Amino acid sequence: MEAIETRARHARTDKVISDIVDNGIALQDRLSTVCALEYLKSHSIDADVIQRVLLFPARRRLVLAALMHKN
Repeated sequence: MEAIETRARHARTDKVISDIVDNGIALQDRLSTVCALEYLKSHSIDADVIQRVLLFPARRRLVLAALMHKN
């Protein structure tokens, strides 16, 4: 039972992080990379993730595709 609760907690956390990253990408599109960077930093998103999603848009899709094939 504890394992199920742990997975659910991680799934919620992953969803929250995913939403924050999506919002950061939208900010980059609408405003600027600097605005997106500050937004993501303010939400404690890992620097490697910020760099990947803001500077290498093509790699976003590769990561997403890899995750989809994993499941």
